[in-house]
Amino acid sequence: MSEKGPKNIQESNDKIGIGMIVSAVVLVFIIIFIVQNRDPVPFEFLFIDITMSVWLFAVIFVALGVVLGWVWRWMSRRRAKR
Repeated sequence: MSEKGPKNIQESNDKIGIGMIVSAVVLVFIIIFIVQNRDPVPFEFLFIDITMSVWLFAVIFVALGVVLGWVWRWMSRRRAKR
């Protein structure tokens, strides 16, 4: 009776899971978005005037949202421990 682990864990890593399929589809959509939005466009916000690609602008704001979400979650957990 030598079991290596729980029965619900797959022993073979050569199968393609739903996560890999979803990731591949999302990657294809991201590549299409980047290819279609390479033209530089002007952005004006308060006193800042910038010309950049729409895809780069989107990436910057998604990254900013991820960082702010991480900081918010970290601060919430810290407050909950008090």
